[in-house]
Amino acid sequence: MTQLSNNKRIAKNTFYLYIRMIVIMLVQLYTSRVILQTLGVEDYGIYNIVAATVVSLSFITGPLSAATQRFLNFELGKKNNQRIKDIFSTSLLVYVLLSIIIIAIAETLGLWFLNSKMEIPTNRLHAANWVFQCSILTFVINILNIPFNSAIIAYEKMSFFAYVSIFEAIARLGSVFVLLFYRGDKLILYSILIVCVTLSVTTIYKIYCNKHLQDIKINFIKDKCLLKQLLSFSGWSLFGSIASMSADQGLNLLLNLFWGVTVNAAMGISAQVSAAINQFVTNFQTAFRPQLIKSYAEKNMAYLHNLICQSCKFSFLLLYIIICPILFNLDFILHLWLGNNVPEHTTNFCSLMLIYALIESLSAPLWITVQATGQIKTYQICISSLIFANIIFSYFFLKSGFTPETVLIIKTCMATTYLALRLYFMKRMIQLKLKTFFKKTLAPILAISSIYIISTFTLQMQKADSTMQFVITSFGIILFNGALTYTIALTKREKRNIFSTITQSQRK
Repeated sequence: MTQLSNNKRIAKNTFYLYIRMIVIMLVQLYTSRVILQTLGVEDYGIYNIVAATVVSLSFITGPLSAATQRFLNFELGKKNNQRIKDIFSTSLLVYVLLSIIIIAIAETLGLWFLNSKMEIPTNRLHAANWVFQCSILTFVINILNIPFNSAIIAYEKMSFFAYVSIFEAIARLGSVFVLLFYRGDKLILYSILIVCVTLSVTTIYKIYCNKHLQDIKINFIKDKCLLKQLLSFSGWSLFGSIASMSADQGLNLLLNLFWGVTVNAAMGISAQVSAAINQFVTNFQTAFRPQLIKSYAEKNMAYLHNLICQSCKFSFLLLYIIICPILFNLDFILHLWLGNNVPEHTTNFCSLMLIYALIESLSAPLWITVQATGQIKTYQICISSLIFANIIFSYFFLKSGFTPETVLIIKTCMATTYLALRLYFMKRMIQLKLKTFFKKTLAPILAISSIYIISTFTLQMQKADSTMQFVITSFGIILFNGALTYTIALTKREKRNIFSTITQSQRK
């Protein structure tokens, strides 16, 4: 009963996160268009380049958030209320100290770089400095919001998380409309309004935590051991984040050196497509993360093993059903989106990036479970070494005259190596049987993928060259893969759970 209840909670949380994603994507697309028209090309460019110098530091917030969520979820699983208070307060102290360091660096080196090295029109330098200061303040507020945000996700309050995120997106859009009635410097006002929106969101999170999460309180404690654990976990997570970011930038640099900026444009487009599609599975992974960590903390290994297999399978299937029609009609989609300005290699790059995303979707529950154990030092060293190996292999192949696609073929092949290594860590850390993982996860995935590929080549389906054909083929592929998934990939118990959830929702 508990397992069924947890699965329903994951499904409900996923639903809220999907609604959040759809609304935010639509609002952001419209906001980008309106702000460009309102600020103008020059001011819009200034805002993006100046704010980017601060936002570039955002790669540190992911590991920090993951660390806070891991420790909170772990203690929630153990039902250790006092420890939850200590973790929250200690993490907040860490972020306050980090904010002070960031402000010190930004107000010295950052200001010097802005005013001495960046190419900004002299008459807009004053406005650029306002943008810079507001961007620093926004970034610091976001850092201080991490413990509150992490607590809400750890407690699985996804509906509230979704509502606040939607409010933030709409408030940002409202800030743009305010500019339409302002006669002064719109760039400065917009920067100030973004600070106000960010501060409002953080305040809402804080009020909610104080009112509804009784263990999320600020206490002044001196637990050096806990502080050391938080810093160690965050440090090794940050090491992995830096490795991934460096590898991506390194591959872009290699492509630039050997093939020029046109190939970089194709890579940039493929990265945008991959990032957009990945949002669909990222929401699901956010929903099941707390349950993975709590079940490990409770030492409920049977449930943990089953949840890992289910999470990996459903992560893949959610992405697979979306990606298949995109891959089949990729040329049409790219030309519909970009017109006749599709750079060479873009189709191949997008295809390989989407296949890479599919393989990586299997890995998310595995590395989240590694984080749950807290034993991430050896794991991060091994994975990061393989990530850096991407650059080395790519360099030698490109130097030997291979095509640009080789870089992403190597990256995709390495993704299978990451998966194998993570499974090894699962076997060593939580005694997950590889035979069980293959039977419950890999076998049904390989079966439906093989049937779809063979059917596509056998039937020789015509790719879309019109909007109507695109809709028909996409709908047909989704129905076909949906039927395969239901027939082959789902167990009888999973089918019963789906029917039970649908029936209950209809009654309500």
